[in-house]
Amino acid sequence: MSRRRSLSLTLGCSLAAALALAAPRRAAAQQSVTIDPGMTRDQVIAKLGAPLSSRRYDSFTYLLFKNSCERKCGMNDLVVLDSGKVVDAVFRSKCRAYSGTSSSPKMISASEAKHGSANGAPLKVEQVPKKPSPA
Repeated sequence: MSRRRSLSLTLGCSLAAALALAAPRRAAAQQSVTIDPGMTRDQVIAKLGAPLSSRRYDSFTYLLFKNSCERKCGMNDLVVLDSGKVVDAVFRSKCRAYSGTSSSPKMISASEAKHGSANGAPLKVEQVPKKPSPA
């Protein structure tokens, strides 16, 4: 076998092996993931991977995750923790879900946002009751 053919065969096998190893990762990325109230930061990261960014304010931590619809949706996916436990999440990615009650209204289409509802009436936004602040 010529040296060139041997090198070509070796590179081809290496590429095939790399693609085979990447396939389970791509499949896992497409699976639906659910975040539950009360989960810890470590549990969230185990399910969603490392956040793009993390911010803190008082007892709250805000974790932002890439969702591949930032331009269309206008935002990253967001998980909010209070004292280290999940209390809210806003997901625009179709392969992520929050089992609690999200503070975010449902996503609307661009035409609804631009023109209001189909009958011309103002959009209805569900109001979420505020939690009483601790004394």
